[in-house]
Amino acid sequence: MKEITLESIKAEFLHIHALLGDLTDDEINNEPDHVYRSHFERLNRLAAVHVEDEIAERLLSDPALRAAIRRISRLKGINGLRLEIKCAESIIADPDPWARLEQFVYYPNYVELARMEFSGAKLNPQDRVVFLGSGPLPLSLICLYREYGIESTGLEHAPEYVELSGKLVKALGLDGHIRIVHGNHFSLPLKERCRLVMVGADALPKEEIFAHLAKALSPGQMISYRIYEKGLRRLLDDQSLFCLPPEFSECARIRPQPPVNNTSVFAIRVD
Repeated sequence: MKEITLESIKAEFLHIHALLGDLTDDEINNEPDHVYRSHFERLNRLAAVHVEDEIAERLLSDPALRAAIRRISRLKGINGLRLEIKCAESIIADPDPWARLEQFVYYPNYVELARMEFSGAKLNPQDRVVFLGSGPLPLSLICLYREYGIESTGLEHAPEYVELSGKLVKALGLDGHIRIVHGNHFSLPLKERCRLVMVGADALPKEEIFAHLAKALSPGQMISYRIYEKGLRRLLDDQSLFCLPPEFSECARIRPQPPVNNTSVFAIRVD
């Protein structure tokens, strides 16, 4: 886009939506990605554009655009999940799994996210964390252990992702430090003590999850979650708009530095 205006941004979103409009979940998961890869790359460039809050709010108030962005966001999530699955499978099959992991395009992002979690929660090497919605490629947990020695439990509701990520953790030699189990937010609290409960970006629905955590967690327990606050990227994450239950008090907010786009938010369960 040559000139960044509300109308030019809207036109760009709608054009990307038109290009992706007929794309199905099966096509993303099973077809060669050259068919649609350039459209998602274009979307990522658009999402990185900085705009004033007023423009973002006006875009969000447009019903037709909001519906288009919601569909684009869902397809983007499916494509991201496909990338994670393929990466996990390639790591497991590689004779040098760590080298393969480091080649993943978003690996540097997760190293920085691990630093943000370690710093924001004031973790120590003897602490343990629980990650809700760890997915097929639990990079947050892998980086937290590799960089800081933090052991963890990943909770994942999809059995196939539990199996895949369990094989991945074993291939990396981390099965004694990272435990992947089948479960969701209703599995909390776990028997083992943990310093931090991390809520994954893809763990949904956020309001239900945090409502349960407000009941299940003890006073003093810390939680963290990630949101998008900068650029147009926050339009693609409508889950960032929820409000924490009053049982939680925000205690820290670490805003992103390149290559990360997420803000990490930390809160404590109060009395």
